Amino acid sequence: MKRLACLALCCTMLFALCGCGSMFSEEYVVVGEYTPPAPISDSGEGRITVTDLYGLRLALLGLVSDGVRESSIAFDADYEGEISEDMASACWQVRTQDALCAYCVENISYDLTKIVNYTEARISIRYSDAVCAPEEVLRRTYSSGMDELVRKMMTAGDTRLAVLISSSYTGEEGMEELVRNAYREEPILSPRAPEISVMMLSGSGTQRLYEIDLDYGMEEAERQRRLEELHALSPFEGMEITGLDEAHRALAATLWLSEHCVYDPEGNSDLYSALIRGCADEEGMAFAFVHLCTLLGLDCRMVYGQRSWEDYCWNIVSVDGDYYHVAPAVCAGGDLDGGFLIRDELMWEDCRWDVSAYPPCTGELSWYFLQVQDGLIEPEPPAEEETAEEAGLSGEETPQEGIIEADGEDALPAGEEEEINP
Repeated sequence: MKRLACLALCCTMLFALCGCGSMFSEEYVVVGEYTPPAPISDSGEGRITVTDLYGLRLALLGLVSDGVRESSIAFDADYEGEISEDMASACWQVRTQDALCAYCVENISYDLTKIVNYTEARISIRYSDAVCAPEEVLRRTYSSGMDELVRKMMTAGDTRLAVLISSSYTGEEGMEELVRNAYREEPILSPRAPEISVMMLSGSGTQRLYEIDLDYGMEEAERQRRLEELHALSPFEGMEITGLDEAHRALAATLWLSEHCVYDPEGNSDLYSALIRGCADEEGMAFAFVHLCTLLGLDCRMVYGQRSWEDYCWNIVSVDGDYYHVAPAVCAGGDLDGGFLIRDELMWEDCRWDVSAYPPCTGELSWYFLQVQDGLIEPEPPAEEETAEEAGLSGEETPQEGIIEADGEDALPAGEEEEINP
């Protein structure tokens, strides 16, 4: 009887399951953004609980990221792994394979204690005093926007910036060039170009941490005083800029700099010397020209190359969509024909530069064109055709007017045809 009762009950349950199966006839799949598992936190006791080596590493990284110096980590009763070995391995891994930890952590020590059904690790983290604290390190996913961070750094007069980037392929030299270009594009950020030092630490994958150090070459009070002088300067005050086209705005910047700054090849190479002291070398004048063009709404950049096989610096400016070379030091010497709105092929006669690093300068404007346009000079007459004597022909060899030469035959008057006898 018991067997029959059990059989009947099984049949009833099977029928019920078959009857309800239609309720689950469709298959549902939920897809969401993957989030790496995090260690379990017991908010009641403020203790972090981990279940495996991966969670243990995450817990240690979290403590370092928050700048924690003392804390505890609990190993779950069902922890997967050998606790003592995993603890030593996790401490070594986070210190050597994570850029933030390699940058700011000097040592991680711990004590393991068995408490009833779980093990607890008391963690002590010692940080380096010679670098930025973990909470001061900026975090970025990619390296885009680094130039803006550098500009903010210079604006504030900060001397050190640490940035942790999750995915970056930029090396130390590339980051140093990025910082340098950020200043060259906006030299008003500092009275002189700061000296740049970049240290890079690599983590797992493409994780990179960059420490950028700047030396402005003067005390902050002096730096601020000079910046105030530069910002107070109004070179185009009273000039109706809106009425000038881009070519004449570039000319206004060139003429102002030529009148207010003396070119000295042995002079200082900074913005302050060019604009306030009125004397600078070619680099200082190029910095000044960038700033003046910025005030006039022109796109202008620095060019580093050679002139007469010696290191030299000048500018490239955009005028109505075309690019031109401008050499402020040459223009300051009174040679606007040789230094203002110059095309690549003309600049190449005396200068060399990495043409792949700069836009091609192929515009049709020139200092001569502007003078003719403004009625300052008369246009030069077109070149005369070469005379017969200059061509090396004798008077007898010169074709006469109205005569057409025939190859190997006598010449005939124009319009007449040779009579052919049958």
